[in-house]
Amino acid sequence: MDSYKRLNYYRLPPAEVCEELHSSATGLTAAEAKRRLDQHGHNVLHRTKRELPITTFGRQFKSLFVVILLISAAFALYLHDGKTATILIVIAMMNAAVGFFQEHKAETLLESLERLVLPRTRVLRDGRLQEIDSVELVLGDVVYIESGDSVPADLRILEEAELATNDFALTGESNPTRKFVHAIGADVPLNSRHNLVFMGTTVATGTAHGIVIATGMHTELGRIAGLSQVAKNEASPLQAEMNNLAKRLTIATVVLAAILTIVALQTNLGLKAALLFAIGISAAMIPNGLVAEVNITLAQTAARMARARALVKKLSAVETLGATTIILTDKTGTLTKNEMTVREILVGKEVYKVSGTGYEANGSLLGRTGKPLPKTKLTTLSLFFQTAALASNATVNPPDAEHATWYVMGDPTEGALITLAHKAKFDIAAAEAALPETKEFQFDSARKLMSSVRYDGKQTWVFVKGAPESVLERSVQLWDHGHIRKLQKADQTFFTTYNEDQATSAMRNLGFAYRVLPGKVALKDLKMDEVERQLTFLGVASMHDPLRSAVPAAMRAAAQAHIKVSVITGDYPTTAQAIANEAHLADDITIVLGEELPGLADSQIAELVAHGGTVFSRVAPEDKLRIVEIAKRSHQVVAVTGDGINDAPALKRADIGVAMGKTGTDVAKDAADIVLLDDSFDTLVRAAEQGRLTFLNIRKAARCALTDNAGELIVILISLTGYMWFHVPLAITAIQILAIDVIAEMFPITALGWDKSQRNLMRDQPRKLSDHILNKSAVGEFIMFGLLSAVLAYGNYLFYFVRHGLSPVYIDTTSSLYMHATILTYLTIVLCQFMNLLLVRSDEHSKFFSRYLWSNKKLLVAFGISLFCIVTIMYNPWVAPYFNAGPLSVGDWLTAV
Repeated sequence: MDSYKRLNYYRLPPAEVCEELHSSATGLTAAEAKRRLDQHGHNVLHRTKRELPITTFGRQFKSLFVVILLISAAFALYLHDGKTATILIVIAMMNAAVGFFQEHKAETLLESLERLVLPRTRVLRDGRLQEIDSVELVLGDVVYIESGDSVPADLRILEEAELATNDFALTGESNPTRKFVHAIGADVPLNSRHNLVFMGTTVATGTAHGIVIATGMHTELGRIAGLSQVAKNEASPLQAEMNNLAKRLTIATVVLAAILTIVALQTNLGLKAALLFAIGISAAMIPNGLVAEVNITLAQTAARMARARALVKKLSAVETLGATTIILTDKTGTLTKNEMTVREILVGKEVYKVSGTGYEANGSLLGRTGKPLPKTKLTTLSLFFQTAALASNATVNPPDAEHATWYVMGDPTEGALITLAHKAKFDIAAAEAALPETKEFQFDSARKLMSSVRYDGKQTWVFVKGAPESVLERSVQLWDHGHIRKLQKADQTFFTTYNEDQATSAMRNLGFAYRVLPGKVALKDLKMDEVERQLTFLGVASMHDPLRSAVPAAMRAAAQAHIKVSVITGDYPTTAQAIANEAHLADDITIVLGEELPGLADSQIAELVAHGGTVFSRVAPEDKLRIVEIAKRSHQVVAVTGDGINDAPALKRADIGVAMGKTGTDVAKDAADIVLLDDSFDTLVRAAEQGRLTFLNIRKAARCALTDNAGELIVILISLTGYMWFHVPLAITAIQILAIDVIAEMFPITALGWDKSQRNLMRDQPRKLSDHILNKSAVGEFIMFGLLSAVLAYGNYLFYFVRHGLSPVYIDTTSSLYMHATILTYLTIVLCQFMNLLLVRSDEHSKFFSRYLWSNKKLLVAFGISLFCIVTIMYNPWVAPYFNAGPLSVGDWLTAV
């Protein structure tokens, strides 16, 4: 074959598929396989190139704030002002370092796609079965797979023996999918192409051999991986807000610095002094430490979230959660545990509840009174448990290095039955030894049951399990607690009604029956239709994938927080709706099938998502991606949860992708911004509260910083006016302004990241993206408080000379008195900023003097550190000259206070 065709192989019979691929059931020759490998490449998944550490570090310098700092530092170096340049560069490097280290730490979740391909696989080459590296598979290869194998490429099944695969990671289907050979006569979606098996899925039961129809990036897994890589990364709401703030301040800074530089030149200040003055203006206008403060606050929250079992891979994702308006959540593994558990059994016509969840036998069977059944009663029911266990092939294993909890090898449904037998204290090993299997008629979708034939040395037993209606159809008797009687029509109606009632409660039901054949029956005489008739019906086991216990409360919390939640799943609508009802998704739940989505307009989907309470069922990856795209175009902030390969494109495209840490595939974790280490939806909602608190604290920090900068700017403007009109030297220097931002201000403002809320933030509306930090109201506050602190600071500057009986006019700027006066200006501004910070912390509805004022112990420590640094600047003889500072007297301190 000369080109890579992508045909609907599921619609072709096996012989035609082999013909299209120029192959046969005996496979390819080694020479032909090598030619195709050279033509089409290796069977590997390509991923976007991993970012180098130096690139990650360089990206931290994209902020306009940082750009202005570096430009100002360059000017300072050009003017031989090394002190100012050094501080500006240190600030820029601090900003970059905080962001870099947090992102670099999260890189441990990458390089995952390659691990999904099995290293070795069995293939027919030159007519004989051999083992090769799976990366060397090519189109037309014939591959053998069996229970426990990972499928190494997309295959069209040529022959199979009771083959079922776990397609959950790809399609979202929670139960193993039974496969067959025959062609499908119509176009069907991916999750209904049951004569194909796909790369990245695993074999639950049975054996098969199939022909390779796609490799590498041409597989369904590769196509989804490609969608993940194409999905664009956009700025988070916080990044957009900080960019908006940076743009406004940058424009204002450039314009004002240019105007004031010209004015300074007109006052005969000199070119160098005027340019340094412009740098001072830039330093006053730009909140130099704000970027670092924001990153540190995000990192603090990320650390708290990690302790609460939510791993943050991208710093900005912390705050994005707080702005989230819509959550589109997966069902299996996110709302549920992805563990089949028997909850109830019906033996004869008596119901018994089963306690405990998961595959560990930590529960028991309960009678009508709700108490565990005694041993004698369990012995009476042992035939039921024997049938359930011996008609199952799965094994349940304890935790190990790769599994944190008990886990099942094989069909999860059969795993649940094995766990049921363990809870009933039934000795499976002894039963297996006493009743060795002689023949198994495996499950198929036509008769919807399976049977295990066993011989105990005297007679042949047939143990049957399957769909209750199919088992009932072949039953003629009913076992009822040791009594066997004829199965009546009323009995069949009773069991059918019970089955329907359980199904509407998201239960999966299996019926059980047995038959005893006289003596030992020869294998050649065992005919399926003959064996699976005249059965004695035992009862029904009802099981389901249990809802996580914290989900209903989390749903209520999300509703109170005005976050709209909808479910997107590959599962069946009945099951999905039952789980949604159990989770209290909404009072009025809307079900939308995947096949209905193409017929819905974007506006209809947007309305469904905005309203919440919608269950999108049997949804393909492209459809999930479309739903996310539509929600984002509606100006919503969208969080998407998922754990499967099929979720990766939507996780990447969402404002915030949230993957499951335990049950999630590595591909999903790779595409996500946050990984929930405990897979709990409740953790996600609590993380949203942390996001809201984070933005609140960042807004406090930003407003503090901008108010403080307004005070610094107004001091400079007043100083410039005093210099122009009265020849009074500037009241503060550029280096001192930088010292305010970096030394005095950064520690207390950073400590705001530890502030707790004074009210329940999860009762507020998510913040509107149009509500900017820098708005008219905020500007008014900046000017008012900035003017107040500037007047106090400049007044103290002038008052210093008055107290010393000197005139500030034409004062020598190299004298110690001038340095003392400027450092007094500096100290006054710092103390004003401390008071401003305490004011900003207080909720508008609370009293200033309250317990909350002293609730943040780290803030009090930060004040202490800042004061220590200020004292060091003033009194350390090696440090003071660097900042043009000098020691202040007690009277000076009292004046500042």
